[in-house]
Amino acid sequence: MSKYIIGLLSLTLSIGAGATDIEFPSDSDVSIVAKDIYMNGNQISIWQVKNSLTKKEHANFYAENWKGNGKNFGVKNLKSETVVSKLRDQNLMTAQVMQSYPNSVALVSISHKPTNAMARIVNKIADIPKPSGSKVFNEIKAKDGAKYSATLVLSNKRSIASNISFYIRYIKNQGFTIDRVEEYKKKREGVILARRGPNEFNATFHKKNNQTFITAIRVDADI
Repeated sequence: MSKYIIGLLSLTLSIGAGATDIEFPSDSDVSIVAKDIYMNGNQISIWQVKNSLTKKEHANFYAENWKGNGKNFGVKNLKSETVVSKLRDQNLMTAQVMQSYPNSVALVSISHKPTNAMARIVNKIADIPKPSGSKVFNEIKAKDGAKYSATLVLSNKRSIASNISFYIRYIKNQGFTIDRVEEYKKKREGVILARRGPNEFNATFHKKNNQTFITAIRVDADI
């Protein structure tokens, strides 16, 4: 998921995203967080939008632009953020707006069913396995140039050592060479770094409230 700045704009910005255009407030600094990735079964693009509006003004911009006839539309005011959402033409648009003085920052996304081109990319990328009893938070697949990546974020009640052993067996079966394996018991953390030619695998582990939280990433350049 590459990041790059689109630029500081003096007019309202409209970006085409499939069948739906997304507009951002004038004088916004907009950067792409993710472009056409596969996340939890949907194709999604995400932008970060920063400007001098207050959180309320920034959220109201999306609310006014997306409300339409009021159907499939909602605004939630949470403790630290305001979330605006709209389902339009089978595209789910979401703006998560936060105050970051003296500015406000929004994560704006649009998601929809994967296109045929995205489905072909996803089919090329192998799933990262999950230990039994795991709860999956996010499962992401993406193509960036010649590289294909899979990211898995999950948790379970296994120990860090048990989870490390599970993923060591997996990467050895996949022909990876282990560069580093560490468990920091005092910090309740762990890490795996491995490679196979230009391909990489890494995983981090963190124990909290009797749960081990895991982020595993595999990047392949030779699919």
